[in-house]
Parts: sequence; C-alpha cells; structure tokens
Amino acid sequence: IMIRFLWSNLKGYRFLVVFIFGATIFEVLASSYGIVVIKDIFNAVAPPPQPVKGVPPPSKEPSSPFNLVLNLYSPTSHDPPTIVTFLIIVLVVLGLLDAGLIYLQLFLTSRVAQNLSARLRKKLFDQLQRLSLDWHGKQKKGDLVQRITGDIANVEKLVTDGLVDSLGDILILVVAVYFMWTTQWQLAISSIVLVLALAVTIFSYTKAIKAAAKRASKSLGEVADVAAEDVGAITVLKAFSLEDREATRFNRYVGKSRQAGLDAGALQAQFTPVVNILVTLGSAFIIGMGAIAIVMKGRFPIIDVVANPVVTAGTLTLFIGFLKNFFQPMKDLSKLANVFTSAAAGAERMQEVLDQAPEITESAAPYAGPRRLRGEITFEHVVFGYTPERPILKGINLHIAAGKKVALVGLSGGGKTTLIKLIPRFYEVNQGSVKIDGLDTRTIPLALLRRNVSQVLQESVLFEGTILENLKLGRPEATYDEIVAATKQAHIHDTIMLLPDGYQTRVRERGKNFSGGQRQRLAIARAIVVDSPILVLDEPTASLDVEAEVEVLRAIDTLVVGRTVLMISHRLSTLGNVDEIIVLKDGRIVEQGTYQELKRQNGVFAGLLKEQNRYNVDYQGGSVIVPRAEIDHLINQQPQGARPPRPPTPVPYPAVRPEPVPGLPARDPRVVRGSRNANPQQPLNARVLIEVDGQIVGQRPLDKPVLTVGRLSSSDVQIPSQRVSRLHAKIRWGKEYGAWVIEDAESLNGLTFQGLRVDQHVFRKGDRVYVSPSAAILYELM
Repeated sequence: IMIRFLWSNLKGYRFLVVFIFGATIFEVLASSYGIVVIKDIFNAVAPPPQPVKGVPPPSKEPSSPFNLVLNLYSPTSHDPPTIVTFLIIVLVVLGLLDAGLIYLQLFLTSRVAQNLSARLRKKLFDQLQRLSLDWHGKQKKGDLVQRITGDIANVEKLVTDGLVDSLGDILILVVAVYFMWTTQWQLAISSIVLVLALAVTIFSYTKAIKAAAKRASKSLGEVADVAAEDVGAITVLKAFSLEDREATRFNRYVGKSRQAGLDAGALQAQFTPVVNILVTLGSAFIIGMGAIAIVMKGRFPIIDVVANPVVTAGTLTLFIGFLKNFFQPMKDLSKLANVFTSAAAGAERMQEVLDQAPEITESAAPYAGPRRLRGEITFEHVVFGYTPERPILKGINLHIAAGKKVALVGLSGGGKTTLIKLIPRFYEVNQGSVKIDGLDTRTIPLALLRRNVSQVLQESVLFEGTILENLKLGRPEATYDEIVAATKQAHIHDTIMLLPDGYQTRVRERGKNFSGGQRQRLAIARAIVVDSPILVLDEPTASLDVEAEVEVLRAIDTLVVGRTVLMISHRLSTLGNVDEIIVLKDGRIVEQGTYQELKRQNGVFAGLLKEQNRYNVDYQGGSVIVPRAEIDHLINQQPQGARPPRPPTPVPYPAVRPEPVPGLPARDPRVVRGSRNANPQQPLNARVLIEVDGQIVGQRPLDKPVLTVGRLSSSDVQIPSQRVSRLHAKIRWGKEYGAWVIEDAESLNGLTFQGLRVDQHVFRKGDRVYVSPSAAILYELM
C-alpha cells in the first residue's frame, strides 16, 4: 500500500527518484570497494601465510577490476610498494566519489520530499473542500488537521530519511554477502545465518509497531481536536470558570496520547537492544573464528575444518570492515521500521480521505440554461435526513416566487436551517426535488448555482488577508468603485476609512479584530458585491447587541431590494414586512401566510408570538412565569382545517448512557446497552445482514469471538462500498455485556446509530448501525 501510494503521488518526479536510486547503487559500490582495497593493501604488505596442503596460496595482486587497471600501467608482476601506492590512490578516488554521491543523494531526496509534501497537502486540502457538509459533520477537526500536518510530515520523513537509506541498506547487504562469499565462503555462511536471525527479529516487531504508531497518530488528532475546541471557545470557558474541567479533559487526552506513544516507544526500545546483542555475538564469533584459523595453520576451531580459501590478514580485515556494513544496515532497518510504519499509517489515513467520493456530484449533461437565475424556488415532495432512518424534512412542498421575501420560523430542530441548505446543494435530497426557475438544482453546475445564492449567517467569517480581498471573495473581478459602493450600502464604508490602512487593513484570524456587527456588515457588503438573485439570511442579528443589530438591519434593508429572500428568525415580532411566513414543525409545513393572517389564525405562529411576548411590559397574560401546560397549549393549538392530522411519530430506541463496567475502559459516552444473555460465556446465536443503498447484499453469521468489518475481501464481514474503510470495525462477543458488540476500528466515517456517532454499540434485536451514509449492518437473532 505504501509503495503504491508513493508511486501514484510521485508523478513528475519518478525519473528523479530513479536517478537517486542509481546514485545510491554507485555510492554503495564505491563504499564497498573501498573495503576490498584495504584488504588488498593488507595482503600486499603481510607475510605470506603458512601453506596448507590442497589449498592454493593467496595472491598479492589487487582484486578485480583494479588489477586490470594496474596491468595497463605495468603488465609484468608488481612489487609490494607499487601495489600499495596504486591502491592508496584508488582508495582516495573511491572516497571522493562516495562523498559526492552522498551529497547528490541527500540534496535530490530533500527536494523530492518537499515537493511531495506540498503536493499531498494541496491534494488533501482540495479533497476536504470537495467533501460534503454531511461528511464533515461526522469528523473531528483536530483529526483532519493531523492528517494534513502530522501524517504528511511522517511521509516526508520516510522519503527524506528512509527511502534512500532502506534501498542503500539492502544493497549493502547484497554486496557484502557477495564479497564475503567470494573471499571466504565458510565464514560467509556464519554471517548469513546471523542475518536470517536478525531478519526474523526485525519483521516480527514491524506489525506491532505499525499498530502502535497508528494509535499514536489517532490520539494526537484527538489532542489537537480538544485543543482547537477549547481555544475557539475560550470566552465561554472563562465565563463559566471551566478552566479546571477542561484542563482535566485535555490532560485525559494527552495521557491517552502519551500512553500510545509509550507503547510504540516500548516496542522500539525492546527492538534495538535485541539487534545490538545479535550484532555483538555475530561479530565476536566471526572475528574469533577467522583469527584462530590464521594461527592454527588454516583450520577453523570447534568444527576442525580446513579454511579454503586460506584466511589471511587481508581476509580478516575485509570481514571486520564488512561486519559493520553487514550488520549496520540491519540495525538501521530496525530504526527505519518505526519511520516506515508511521508513514504507512499516515498514508492509509490520508488515502481514506482521498478515497471518499464527494456526495454532491456534478451533472454529466451539458448545461445550456441562463448564467443568472431569476430566483423562483420550488420544493417538490422533498424528504431529507442526515441519516436515512431519521428524516428531518418530511414531504416539503413550497413555492416561492422570484423577488418575494419569505421568513422561516418554528421551534429549534424543526428543519429551517436544513431546508435552506438544500438550495445551494450543500446536501442532496433523499426524495423529491429542489428547483430554481423550473430547473432541478442537480442539473445546474455547482459553481454557477452557488454564485446565484448569497448567504449571511449567524456568525460571518472573514479570512486571512485584507478587507478588500475579503470583500472580493465571491467576485474577484469586482472593481474598487463597486466595492466602495457596496460598503456604503452596507453602512460600513466610514468605519473602514477610519482604520489606518483603510481597505488594505489586515484581517486577523476569522476577523477577531472587528466587532460582531462590523463582521456582519462586511458580510452583507460581500453579498452586495456578488449581487446574487437569491439571498439567505440565517439569524444574521442573533448574536449582536441592540446598537449593532440596528446597524446590520439598516444594511439588510438595502441588501434585500430586488432579490428573493429566505430569512430565518426567532424574533417573530420583526417579520411584519415579509411577503410570507412559513411555519415549520417536526419537518413539516404546518402554517403558511402573512404575519397578520397567521396572527389571526391563533395557531402555532400565534402561540409562538404570544410566548415570546410574555416578558414584554405590555404582556397581558397571567403570571410572569407561564405554567408549562399553558405553554404547550399555546404551541400545539391549531384551528380546524389548518393541516391534516400528523401520523404518530415513531419512538426511537433511546440511547442510554451505560453503567461503568469494572475493568472495561469507556470508549465513548454514547454506548448503547443491549439485552444480556443469561450465560455471558456462551455467545448468542445471531447474524448480521449487510445493507448497501437500501438493498441486502449479504449476510454473515456471528460464528467466532471476533469478526472484522471492512471493504476488503479478507474481512469477515465485507461491505462493498468505497466509503467503508479497509478495517472499519470489529464485532466481538462482549462477555461483560452478555451480548454482541460492534466497535469502531479508527475508521473515517465511524459508526452511526439513530443519528448519533458512537465508538461502541451493544447490539439488540433489530438494530441497524450505519458504517457510511449508504451502508448499514442489521443485527438479527437466529
């Protein structure tokens, strides 16, 4: 997986990588031949060994190919001074060549690694922007940031420190075996046996180190997520004196990250000493056997075998030199194992994001409609839910004429914000259609559709850059005069001109150097510049004080002219000037009409209006605190014929916080308990059905204590969907619960039960757990 990942992302640099590999080969040869030259020097100056019957005496001539070069200079036999002088010159040349090749390797490798990191960050960030809001809503921001920063840094470290080093180490082993075997094969056999022992030791640790590294990377993402959450909500944290509570929570995640790092470090700490012990024993054995063979007239001790070829001082020097080159690569590979496994875990986490298919796809048919829409909006039988089993909008039929101003009201959770997010296709409808000017929004290119829909939200965000750059975000070609005209309409121009740098004033993080009212007016000016025919206002004054609200409302009065406006507001008394009010409750339109019409109907809207006004000084109700029964009556009362009777709302199985189980670490507070088996040691006879896109595509009996869930064919429960991770979850028999349990295996989309993301779920009969928006696991007893 790691090699395939690197190869696919090194497009454009592959030739450079091949060139680096070629330089590595020559560098290894230059370094290895240096040891051979030293052996030849010792053989040239050392006295000849005692002759051994049946064994030819060693030659004092240089080894091939250096003997060929020397013969070109002097074809006759050579005396020791000539040989030594020639070999010293060769040794210097090889050293200079080795140094030059090492510089070339490091320089080019660093260049490739930096370019690869930049490419991966751009690619991953671009993919994150293209994924749907529904997908982002299920992720943790800190974990996504960790994938862009920490995981890519691990891959960069592998390319910089590991890619060339690992290739060089393998080549060193091969070249060392070759030279040792051709010089003295009997000693080489002992070396090969030790290499095999080292290989078994190294690769037995690799799998455990990889799993530990992945857990450490995941826990770092959780730490970043908590830190980002607390820093972003620092005001609330201080207001409620939550410093100690959040410090405890943060320390808990830091402790988890620390433990994961310690687990990985402990494996590495065990690994290196074992390698060192084997290296030391191997070196002592081989050097000892060779040295004794020299003084024992060419016979190895213990096994009493004649050394053939003869062991000389040069032979022993070569083996001493190659022992370092022979065993050092194995030690290096043991260190690189952690680098490689961290990079492999990071690459897998990145690939999980890159494999996610954008849920909002462009239409394949060419678009021939107008570039600027009029703004007529139609919802036809729209059904939508963030998870298929829990629809938020239930059969919405609504027509909004172009240029009309419509307000959406209702209790929180009624579907107002969800409804307006369907217009620019932030989400795809489950059933029905959304049309603009009679065109299904799915047939309109996304970029064109969203240019025709401007939004001013509860909290507008300004990006890093200047004020001018922020105002031109939606329309980069806008002129300076158009920008100024828009800011004047939004009543923010004078405020900008009072700043030292005017429109070139730098915006700090998310616009923190501006007040809430100023940010909203800048957002309104930005919407005026875009000049979209459709405008969405989602509580634009909800978090502002009275003075700032007045300023923003003045700007909005200018912005709404000539546009189709959808406004969400909880301040019902301010809706007297809209053309129509839509009242949503439980995902359905329950009332529709003008302000005065709905007020006279004395229905849901009138009840909400009266409820809001009960704290006004002009309120003529009973006590200051209205009894709960009266509130329910005000909200639920409706006139005859106002709407058809609602079908009974299904009661979902409640998500219960589990009681703590001794010895079982709590993975997530949202763990759902199932029914216990009378004998917790005996697994229940059950199976799971695999559902993809609403169709049952397979089933698997729960016939062993632990089953893996993933998209690979090797998984026990294979789910054929690209949105399912390779190892997505595990189903195990939970003795502590007396029931089957499914646990998230650090997957990207996680597990979702009844609309809530959980890390662990205890099955009960009929449960449906989603592993992606379109794939689920159904639990049945047999």
